[in-house]
This record gives sequence, C-alpha cells and structure tokens, in this order.
Amino acid sequence: MWAKILLLFFVFSFSFRTDHSFDQDLGRHIKLGEIIVQTGQIPKNNLFSYTNPDFPFINTHWLFEVIAYFFASTNTLQLFLLLKIIILILSVWLVIKDIKSPWLLPIGFIFLHVLRERLELRPEIFSFLFTALTYYILTKNNKSIYLLPLIQLLWINTHIYFFIGLLLQAIFLLTHARHGLRRHAGILALSIIVSLLNPNGLSGILYPLNVTQNYGYTIVENQTFVLLESIQFRNPNFLFVKISVVIILISLAFAFFRTGLQIKYALLALAGLILSLMNVRSFPYLVFLSLPAVLQNSGNLNLKFLPIFFGFFLILESFFYLNGSYYKYREDGNTLSLKFIESGKGALDFALKNNLPGPIYNNFDIGSYIIYRAYPKYEVFVDGRPEAYPAKFFTDTYIPTQFDYNKFKELEGQYNFRTIIFPHTDQTPWGRSFLQGVLKDKTWKLIFLDDFMVVLVKEESNLQALDLSSINPNNYKFNNHLSYLRMGFFLLYSGYEDKGKQFIQKSLQVFPQSPITNSLYTGTYKNNFFW
Repeated sequence: MWAKILLLFFVFSFSFRTDHSFDQDLGRHIKLGEIIVQTGQIPKNNLFSYTNPDFPFINTHWLFEVIAYFFASTNTLQLFLLLKIIILILSVWLVIKDIKSPWLLPIGFIFLHVLRERLELRPEIFSFLFTALTYYILTKNNKSIYLLPLIQLLWINTHIYFFIGLLLQAIFLLTHARHGLRRHAGILALSIIVSLLNPNGLSGILYPLNVTQNYGYTIVENQTFVLLESIQFRNPNFLFVKISVVIILISLAFAFFRTGLQIKYALLALAGLILSLMNVRSFPYLVFLSLPAVLQNSGNLNLKFLPIFFGFFLILESFFYLNGSYYKYREDGNTLSLKFIESGKGALDFALKNNLPGPIYNNFDIGSYIIYRAYPKYEVFVDGRPEAYPAKFFTDTYIPTQFDYNKFKELEGQYNFRTIIFPHTDQTPWGRSFLQGVLKDKTWKLIFLDDFMVVLVKEESNLQALDLSSINPNNYKFNNHLSYLRMGFFLLYSGYEDKGKQFIQKSLQVFPQSPITNSLYTGTYKNNFFW
C-alpha cells in the first residue's frame, strides 16, 4: 500500500502548479458552454470568425464546455483546477489499485512522468478518468459492468478519445472466457448504440478517423516526439516516453519467454505504446493502458532494495516540485500555485478599455482567448481549431500572408483591418516574419506591449504610439525573470539589439542562475521553446 500512496503523492506533487489552459482553448470552451446553455443548441459551424463563420464544425466536447461554463459563471474556476488534480489522482488510483507487483513503484514512478505533458485543464482529463474507470470495471467483471454504456454516453459528448472505451471493451471481449461472453458482447453493442446519442450521430462516432483530414495547420500536440526532436524541440518528458516504450517491449518479451504472455495484457500494453508513438497528446495512455498491463507481465521477482531506491528519488523529486525549485530552473513558465495564467489578459484589457475598432487581425494562438473575452464585440481572424477552417485557409492565406508582408497588405485591403492583437512569443517563422514587417509599416503604430503581446492600430488613431528604441526595462515591474527574457527576445529579433540586451541583462539580475539566460551569454542555447 505504501508504494501506491507514494505514487499518488507523486502525481499530486507535479500536478499542483499554475495552469495555462487559457493560452490554449479553455476560454473558447467557456464561451461555447455559455452559448449552449443560453440557446439550448450546440453550434455546428465555426461561428466565431469573420473569415469562415459558416464552415462546418463537429463539436466532440460540448459537455465539457457546459461544465466549464458552470464553474466560470459561478466564479469557481479555481475549484475546477482542484477537481482536475482530483481526477488525475483518482484515474491513476483506479489503474494501480489492485496491482500487487513488486515492480509497481519502480515502473510506476518512471511511467507517471509522462503525465506531466498533459496537465492543463482540457476535455481530455475526463478521457483519463473514463479510461481508468472502464479498465477498472472490466477487470472487476461484476455487476458494475452495466455502467459501461452510461460511461460511453458521457464520454462521446465530452472528448474525442471516446473510442478508447470501445477499444477496451473489445480487447476484454476478445480475450474473455466463454462464460459471460454474451453479456460482454451485449454491453459492447449497447455502448456502440448509445454512442450515436451525440449531436452529430454517426458522423460523431466516425470523427476520430477523419478529424485531421482537413488540418491545414500543424500543432505540436498532434506530432510525434520523434518529429519534434528532429526540429530541436527539447522536452524532458520525451526521455520518459522512450524509457517506458523500452520497458513495455522488455515486459512483453519477458512474459512470452518466462511467465506466459496473456493476449489481453499484450494488447493493452501495445495500445498505449502505439497511441504514445502517434502523437504527444496520447502520452498519458502509457499510464492508463500500458502500465497496468506491463505490471501484470512483470512477474514476482524479489527486488530487495530497488523499491526503496526508487522511493527515495520519488520523494526527492516531489520535494523539488513542491518547493518550486523545479519550475524555477526548468523555466517553462510554471510556478507552484493553483491558479490560471492568462497571457493575453493585459492586451485584451487594453483593447476593451480603449474600445479599439474592428476588424481585428490575430494569430492562431490568441484567437480562443479573444473569443472568451470579447465575442461578440470582436470576431476573430482565426482561432485554435484547425478543423473549424478550410485547410486552404491556412495553406493559401494564413501562412503565406504572414511570410510575405506584401501579401498581408493585399489581405488588409480585403478585410480592412483596424486593430492587430498578436503574441510576440509566436514561435513560427511566419509569425516572426509578420511581426518584423508590421513593426516597420508606417501605416500601423504599436500602442501596447507586455511580456507576451503586442497591440497595433492604424496610424490615424489618436492613441499614443510606443517607441521601441527608447523602451527601458526599469519601466516594467515583472515578478519573474522570464518576462524580461521574453521582452528581450522580442526586441532582439525586431532589430532593437541594444534594448534586447538590456532586458536580458535585467532577467539575469532577477535570477542570476537562469540556465537559459546564462546559456545565451555562452552561446550554447539552442532552443527557444521556454514560453
């Protein structure tokens, strides 16, 4: 039992941190939840953009959006964060509860690291819970199995990974003894039937098979870690995925040659492995599918002091999470605090306070937050849903008009942009190229700048322009060194080298031990993906 308690404590230690969901999709989820509650209908088109308002959109997470809106409307979003941690811990508990393997602590400690990749408040947290709950019910094989169709009904309306529930049922059905086979088959059939009870019917069930067919824009979470590493995207979680994959393969070989390989556990282990190799967003299924199967295949060797050894490092690592040291030196923008980070808040506060005119031009990353804060006052140029826009919109309009500023000026003539709201932390080559171009354009003037965002308006606006050549780090009162560092990077690639260096030096004054800032000075820093 002590091993299980330690593992759950470990999950708590790394999940108790700031949440950046508003920098992703949470704001748009809340706004959609509001619309669903107020109208009693689930929108089936893009809705929020003026570029493609009628483009069809299949919403696979409307129930999560209603839940998110409930917490937002009752001013209890902080409680939703706490619920997220509880769901993560409960999900892990369900998959390890009945495991008695001496390998639980060593292997569990390694596998659980991959959960760090997906800690934001997203619909997928319910997929974690439903996966663990479905697995637990299937292993118990008692009357609770009749709950599976209900779980499936909730699941298909909450997150696109509902198919894992059907996959789990199919695996257990294929490997089930003849006794009770008819019951399992009937429950699987009923689960498939109730899955039709979603806003899109059969199209909703088949959606996971074709969701990426219309993707004209590449997002990190849908890529493989192999591809990301090939473009110098460094992430410590990738190491633990690799180790976990090796452990899975070794456990399968060990079971095959020594203890007798059970097809059920082989299929579960391989399911989690394959999903994790397909894309980054599926890393957690190494825990919820592969981990219990690996432990069932591991045998009962006497490990002597190995669990104590891993237990020591688990406690030590948990200590670094819970005293904040890990985040300070990891420099990923997180801190030891149960609160939301809203990187676009300053820019949207400014835009709304000054009643800036539309149409607005924005990038992919900030669109969902603009929807949350300002729709319907502002419709967006684009938001973070590649599937809600024609693929050609990204390949023929969005990316080319940022790469080539002359094409942007043509687009400006078409839409008559009046305001630009854009994160200067945009890592894409086209995003940086656009910012460099618009900052040189005399018909636009910069009126707002913070450590994440810029806001520009047309030259005829009576708002005062900012002069980047006279900007001073002493005029900014950030509470962390990363904010100064972001400003420094922005100024450097915008052509203000001296000012950029001043902000970077200020960053070093705030945190002299900063790995990133010090590596900049030594010329060893290769990766800018720290925000």
